[in-house]
Amino acid sequence: MSARRAALAAITALTAVHIAYTVVALSNYSFRIGLVTHDGAGFVAELLNHLVPLRELLPAMVGLLLLTLLVTFAAVGAWAVRRPARTAGERSPAAGWTAGVAAVLLNPLAVVWYGFASSNGADYMRTVQPATVLLMVAACAATVVALGKLARTVRRPATAVPGSRRPDPAGRW
Repeated sequence: MSARRAALAAITALTAVHIAYTVVALSNYSFRIGLVTHDGAGFVAELLNHLVPLRELLPAMVGLLLLTLLVTFAAVGAWAVRRPARTAGERSPAAGWTAGVAAVLLNPLAVVWYGFASSNGADYMRTVQPATVLLMVAACAATVVALGKLARTVRRPATAVPGSRRPDPAGRW
């Protein structure tokens, strides 16, 4: 498998795992509130807990997320090493870097907020639930956008002509 294909496969896997992790984390959050307040947790949380207990699924998802992050880092690094040097006119896409920086800043903030909110009991968890959900979804969205921009950069051939729709002078896609 070429380095480009391996990097694209790893980026796709990381995107899917990050989205699944966000769903499981928010379901666990909702389920914990529902246990204490006896309000119920919603269909997705109840279904996930019925299939696999969320108490066991969340740590497994964290491990899977870290593993796919490591594999993606290695695959994209291998692609970057084999990639020819950039030309003087080629610039990094600003939107990709902006989304990447947002993802790097929002994900640790979301993890710390989630841990803080979860440690203070169900009443507090219910009070800050909108902020927690918004922060977790924003972190996931920033990561997905950054990974999409990275995938677009990886897919671009090394001989791309800046400003044209054709990727290289020979007209191959």
